This record gives sequence, structure tokens and C-alpha cells, in this order.
Amino acid sequence: RSIVNLNNGGVSPAPQPVTAALARHLQAANQAPAYVMWRLQQPNREAVRSKLARFLKVDAEELAFTRNASESLQICQFGFDLARGDEVVCCDQDYPRMINTFKQRVAREGIVLRTVRIPVPCEEPQRIVDAYREALTDRTKLMLCSHVVNLTGQVVPVKELVALGRARGIPVLVDGAHAFANLEVDLRDLDCDYYATSLHKWLCAPIGTGLLYVRRE
Repeated sequence: RSIVNLNNGGVSPAPQPVTAALARHLQAANQAPAYVMWRLQQPNREAVRSKLARFLKVDAEELAFTRNASESLQICQFGFDLARGDEVVCCDQDYPRMINTFKQRVAREGIVLRTVRIPVPCEEPQRIVDAYREALTDRTKLMLCSHVVNLTGQVVPVKELVALGRARGIPVLVDGAHAFANLEVDLRDLDCDYYATSLHKWLCAPIGTGLLYVRRE
């Protein structure tokens, strides 16, 4: 009674039908854990994956379940083969955990992190694209951008940034934590290589659920 919960973007309170279903499935699984895990939960998980794939207009095989957007992004950030002197580009308004993930690779492996600055607010999306373009060099190996900035709600021109990266052979990793189920998201239209999100934010799914999209190619 002493608080008013206004922060629904970090982790949204799940609706009562969601928490009721979670409790029901947990109770059922606990009665025969091995049977439920291997005979029931696995095919049920694939059914959920297929539904989310249709929602995002992609193939189910291109989706992986994770615990949150940060884990999805870090799988990619740590997974890319980068050598000393290779450059990655992100924005100063990207989620701090993702910036710090790149800083770990700076400290450990000697990669170079280039951080672009964009105005607040930014009324002209082209200024964001231009800021990224100016930061790119012949050594740029990866770009990170937020679909919606968590601090301000700024909608970033992801499709244009993806096109910018693809024209130069640079993969683009999109942080969609605050776009998925908040905005209409069509991953085929965005044409991005990687898209990460949390399902427990705007979709109001159970806490500890996330999603990673990796384009088949």
C-alpha cells in the first residue's frame, strides 16, 4: 500500500490470468517432473515459438527463448568473433548493460567502442542515421541500436540503420526491449540480422522470459 507502481517497462506486473496459468503449470509439473519436462513442455514450447513467429512474421527456427533482452543481446555481443582493433558502434542512449558488455570486450580483447550521440529529443530521424554513418569506418564489424530508447521513448529509425549496415556488410544488432508488443513489429520489414526483446515487459508474459531472433542467413 505504500507504493504506486509506475515502472511497468522494466518488468511489467503480469495479469492475473498469466500468474494463474503459471501457478497451474508449476503445480502440474511438480507432480511428475521428468514426464512433464520431456513429454509435455518441449512440444508445448514449440507451439509457443510458432505463435510468436507468426506474430513477428518470421520462421520459428529463427527464434530462441531466453530469460530477457539483455541475455539475448549478450549472446550476440559476446558471440561475435572480434579481434584487437575491430570496432563496434552503439549510441550513448543504449541500455547501460549493453554498453558495459562492449566495454568488457574493450578491456579484455582490445576492441574499439565508438559511441554516437543523438539529440534529446530528436525530431528528425535522419540525424540519428547520419550520426551512425559518421561513426562507421573500414574497421567497423558490428552496430548496436535500440528500437525504442528506454530512457526517453525515442523511436529509432531501425530500418534505415539496418540498410546502412547492410550496404557496408556490417551486422546490426537491435535492442527491441521496449518496442515488441508496444509498437507493431514486423521483423521481415525491418530486415535486421538480430533482434532481442523481453517478453515480460510490454507483452506481460511471466517474469524471466525473453526472445532472440537470428535471421536464418
